[in-house]
Amino acid sequence: FKYIKMAAVSVGIVYVVAVFFGLLATCVTFIGILRHPLRAFKKHRRDVPPSCLLDTTLGTHHYVLANGIRFHYVSAGKDSKPLMLLLHGFPEFWFCWRHQLKEFAKDYRVVAVDMRGYNETERPPNKNDYTLDILHKDIAELVPALGHNTCTLVAHDWGAIVAWGVAAKHPQLVEKLVIMNCPQTSVFQKFVRKNPRQILKSWYLFMFQLPWLPEFMLKLHDYAFLDGAFCKKAGCVHNEAFFPPDQVEAYKYVFSKPGAATAAINYYRCMFTNPTKLPRGPLTMPILVLWGDCDVALDKTMADMHTSV
Repeated sequence: FKYIKMAAVSVGIVYVVAVFFGLLATCVTFIGILRHPLRAFKKHRRDVPPSCLLDTTLGTHHYVLANGIRFHYVSAGKDSKPLMLLLHGFPEFWFCWRHQLKEFAKDYRVVAVDMRGYNETERPPNKNDYTLDILHKDIAELVPALGHNTCTLVAHDWGAIVAWGVAAKHPQLVEKLVIMNCPQTSVFQKFVRKNPRQILKSWYLFMFQLPWLPEFMLKLHDYAFLDGAFCKKAGCVHNEAFFPPDQVEAYKYVFSKPGAATAAINYYRCMFTNPTKLPRGPLTMPILVLWGDCDVALDKTMADMHTSV
């Protein structure tokens, strides 16, 4: 009963913080709507994928069944080569690995998968279909479904959260682990206790716990949040040449699909209410942690805290 009570209190605190940040976000959103009322609700139809998603030089498109759903992935390199499995974050999909698909295909069978609920991978309808335990099982079953016993697991953001758990629960599957801009859970918890400013940087984690409001905000101004994430200084992309209009349009095409925004946000909605238990002890495979200096959501100090994981 003690642990149940502690868990209930923790979840209660999370929702109080969620409401606080939700109110702030609502105020900012309302001001934006008042400034451009017609533009705020205008949407473009996107029935045809942008040409950059049809680029055959990036790899070939495939589907595979794992953990009860159909996954879509793009593969480059010979099937006989070792598997390099790429896991994307939010708000992304397989296309974010377009450069890595080309770069590593000479040495690996490179597979960039659409995570559960994203793009052409199936979208289960319920929130609890996106718990960490289920996401871990997705990857644990995906590796053998692709015809391999092990992989080099490369992951970013939410994909990296999943990858840390897969490496802990299924170390026999992960030959090498490459993590980008994502702390191990124990590192994040330790850092937050001593650096409460990280809570402010992670405000969206709490706001995403609320129903319907996050989806409403993400869809405003024809998915303008994607323009901000990839093309504005706030998103840490200072050179817009990295994301020409057709590539940003590719992300809008994916996120404008029915249920796409809700599926992506459900990852966050399960973080606090459906935590996972990971085995104790250090990971045994070689690990490389990479960190972009201008990450606006996660303090780069956490990168140096991974000397022993």
